[in-house]
Amino acid sequence: MNDLIDIGKKYPSSKNDAGFLKIYENYFKKLKEKEINILEIGVENGDSLKIWRDYFKKANICGLDIKKKNFTINNVEILCGDQSDHKFLDSVIEKYKKFDIIIDDGCHVSKYIINSFEYLFDYLSDDGLYVIEDLQTSYIPRYGGSRINLNKKNTTMNFIKSLSDSINYEHNDKPFFKKNKFDGLIKCVHSHQNISFIEKGNSIKYFHAEVKKENFVNKVKKLISYFYN
Repeated sequence: MNDLIDIGKKYPSSKNDAGFLKIYENYFKKLKEKEINILEIGVENGDSLKIWRDYFKKANICGLDIKKKNFTINNVEILCGDQSDHKFLDSVIEKYKKFDIIIDDGCHVSKYIINSFEYLFDYLSDDGLYVIEDLQTSYIPRYGGSRINLNKKNTTMNFIKSLSDSINYEHNDKPFFKKNKFDGLIKCVHSHQNISFIEKGNSIKYFHAEVKKENFVNKVKKLISYFYN
């Protein structure tokens, strides 16, 4: 009973019903035997924390939930706090410094998911994984989503799509282009049904050798294209 599917049979986590554990196995197996720090936002009844504890034998595991829990889990720390409260998150970071895996299975509201990612990304290790679950809420209005306007700004899914642009930022030919904090720091973005994995790391500079000094004509063309594309 060593893989996540087998371990998951011991604990009735909603991750079993969603089919997430099989997906998780593909990303987590390379970290299984390493000494890592794991943060999970959203504790529910604690079953997923037990799954991580049994799978990652050498990990330090911390769970956060906005509701106070009346149970404890051996070798797991459970803290009560709001994922959008930066002062609270600071207290967690002060203790753990960096996390190798961060899983957001919290409130599922787009603005809070994005806020947490933007804040915690700095404390994700290089080559670390940031996982966001239950992305179907990006299409539900009460969670800040829309099932009609799929291009609605500030939904979790559209934020994740923008991270894919950050992988390729260096070839952005847009006039007045300005890097955001994620440009060049996202290795890959993998999306499955209702769950995405974002891996942190320097993107490869495929195109830097091709960049040449632009002449005046090309600069004018680029400027004109800014208003028509």
